[in-house]
Amino acid sequence: MRMAAGDIIRESLLVVEQVLVKLNEDIERGEVIYNDGAGFLAAPAGIADAKLYVARDVHDYSEETTHTIGAALLGCIEVQKKTGTAIKEGQLVMVSSDAGEVTLFVKGDAPAGGASTYYTSTIESGVQTALDTNLGILGTCSADAASGDTTANVWVGVR
Repeated sequence: MRMAAGDIIRESLLVVEQVLVKLNEDIERGEVIYNDGAGFLAAPAGIADAKLYVARDVHDYSEETTHTIGAALLGCIEVQKKTGTAIKEGQLVMVSSDAGEVTLFVKGDAPAGGASTYYTSTIESGVQTALDTNLGILGTCSADAASGDTTANVWVGVR
């Protein structure tokens, strides 16, 4: 049986919470979401300063009267995946350039200082970007996902 985005793969260690959707935001089932301080919405690439969740419910803000949804904080969940990159079981995943979708984790690389003996703002910015990338891991892929797949089995919250 083929799984769909947002499906629970294993019930053991599953933690699901009710979260408040941000004003005028729509949420897709299986989308990676986070709280920006005003509510939950699709997580952007490079997110490093918030806990990541996976939406268990679809939420169309204009059609709903209650703006809470179930979101998995921990567990093995079918998550939306950006196509174009294969992910093997055991590899880490992060939010892709498409908000709310995962891709293979690529470690951030701090820039070299070059000939300068000074720590420039450009170097500082590059180092911060690399650190943020390394913090933005959603979890570990629990089964191989092919390049063309639109979802991946992910142990959310597990490195």
